[in-house]
Parts: sequence; structure tokens; C-alpha cells
Amino acid sequence: MSELFWWDSYTMSIDLVGYIHVRLREEIDRCGLSLAAASRAAGESSPQRLKEVVSGRQKCPADLVAKLAVIGVDAQYVLVGERAQIAKPPLAPDEEMLLEAYRAMDVAGRKRTLAGLISG
Repeated sequence: MSELFWWDSYTMSIDLVGYIHVRLREEIDRCGLSLAAASRAAGESSPQRLKEVVSGRQKCPADLVAKLAVIGVDAQYVLVGERAQIAKPPLAPDEEMLLEAYRAMDVAGRKRTLAGLISG
């Protein structure tokens, strides 16, 4: 295990913070919104604050990220650069049995099963 020095954490925090505005713009674009539309959806009276943030001229306030998260912006990605893991619903017991049986099959059995399922 390597040892971290104070300057390592400082450099890492600069890297994380330095790209918040870039990731915020990416997320707004991914949601298919203009800056004006995103500002309205976040309840902002004017798009100016959001424009200042995504241009890097103003720090990104937490309340703005929280408001944008409601409309689909991945707040975790904006803040730390890693996508949020979306929890999948658990499988029903019969789905678990099907999956276990499928995984136990050889390649030929899997192909036959898939062909049967697809053809109906």
C-alpha cells in the first residue's frame, strides 16, 4: 500500500473541484436541456448563475446541484467524477431459478434456450 502525503490529497481535491463545472455541463447536456431550461427546472430566476458556474467563473453551490439532481443530473458524477450506481430490483424466485439454470448450461444449451425464447 502506498503512502499518501498531504500534497497528494491537495492535488486530488484540485482535480475533483477543477472539473465540477465541466461535469455539470456534461450532465445538463446528457439530460437534453439548455442552460436556460435547466435553470428554470431548478427554480432559478435567471440562467445567469448557472452560466457562471458551467463557465468556471463561479464555484458550484451545493443547492444548485441538489436542485438539478431532481431533473436527472447525476449529482455524484458532478461532484466526484464517478457515476452513481443505480440499484437494480431483486429478482423474483422464478427469475433466479431461470438464471441459475441458464448459467449451468453449456454454450449449445444456452443457444437453444435463447432461440426458443426469441422465437416464442
